[in-house]
Amino acid sequence: MAKTETKKEKFSLDTRVRLVAENNGGKGVNMPKWFTLPQYKELRQLHIDICKQLVELSVANGNYPITYLVYFAVGKNAHRKEVFEDGYTKIDEKKANKIFSWLKIAAKYHKNDKLFRNPNAAHALCRFYDKFSTKTKDFKAALERMESNPKINLKNAKALVEGMGIGKQTEETELEAAEGAMEPAVVNA
Repeated sequence: MAKTETKKEKFSLDTRVRLVAENNGGKGVNMPKWFTLPQYKELRQLHIDICKQLVELSVANGNYPITYLVYFAVGKNAHRKEVFEDGYTKIDEKKANKIFSWLKIAAKYHKNDKLFRNPNAAHALCRFYDKFSTKTKDFKAALERMESNPKINLKNAKALVEGMGIGKQTEETELEAAEGAMEPAVVNA
């Protein structure tokens, strides 16, 4: 039994999702024992169906890594082992497809195909989607605010976020906005 548990730890999230999706028995391969109990049948089936949808999305987008995909399709913590083992309960295919579309647009704009699979780029685009707009025209307008750069630094999402003008406002910008709002009113004498 110890060998199975050790082996279980070595599976990546990508592999675990694919194992669950490809299992026709509906048992939830490599899931905790409680997951196979009869009272969790609905949760188990929902989790299996979501895993199947994740695999379909991944395959449709050039075997996009599921480890990154769950971040914007299932939830920001979905990559964690504990969240996976509790069973996925929702998936946002509309958002996932929109982020894939935007990743392709950004990769083409910057003439850098690696951008499509970059998790930091996906993170930045999720931020735009969640905080600013879900419309592609707004995304394209934000993208055009930055200069096309095939060598854009994507070691974190900051370069893309700031380049598109969706970063946090600096204290100086906030101060200027506050000063503009507090201009004295002109009184006619």
